Amino acid sequence: MPTNEEKIAALLQDLHELEKYLHGRGIKTQQLSAKFAENAKRDPSNREFDLNQSRMLGYQHEVWNEIANLVEKIVKNYE
Repeated sequence: MPTNEEKIAALLQDLHELEKYLHGRGIKTQQLSAKFAENAKRDPSNREFDLNQSRMLGYQHEVWNEIANLVEKIVKNYE
């Protein structure tokens, strides 16, 4: 049976991994947003759609990073 300290250490490790995952999702979303923005410049037939997708993905990028930063803050409080 793990001790309370071992449980907390395991929880903190899981939170570190969650933070990395969330930041990674933010980066992937930002990259995809940039691709849509570039495509909007190249292909005028889908310009409006691409710009909307880019904007939506930009918002998602910010949300992913905001959540990751909150998880990071929680972890630092307990380390």
